[in-house]
Amino acid sequence: MLVEHRISLPTLFRGNMLSGDTPGARLRRARLAKNMTIHDLAVATGLSVKTIGNLEANRTRALLPHLRVLAQVLNVPLYYIGCFENLPEKTLGQRIRKARVFHGLTKEELAQSIGVNPKTLQSWEQDKRKPLQRYLTALKAYLAILGK
Repeated sequence: MLVEHRISLPTLFRGNMLSGDTPGARLRRARLAKNMTIHDLAVATGLSVKTIGNLEANRTRALLPHLRVLAQVLNVPLYYIGCFENLPEKTLGQRIRKARVFHGLTKEELAQSIGVNPKTLQSWEQDKRKPLQRYLTALKAYLAILGK
């Protein structure tokens, strides 16, 4: 009697792994579209060959500063490489986080831009606190990228 064994993957990865729509797959496609080797991309970005290989294999996730340089060198939108369009935006906190990463900003960079502490921004993104009206006004320009 044959027993079938199934590997259970987290829901987040099920469709993406089968469709090849992961940050690593997108990075590789963008690199190949530019006719670049991993070594070429490493030289152009200042990242190591090992780092780029790990990113393409989805063994590690790129930090926003790395995504910025990769997107610039490959001439693709940062959100494309990060698969950020797939992030949820049901709550205000989720929308703030999604808009922040679409802009390619770290928590520290956005917090400084709107004049708050990074921990305050983090509490907004986690929906633990709601921004005061004066900060919502400042955030409005960032949230506009989401088109809603």
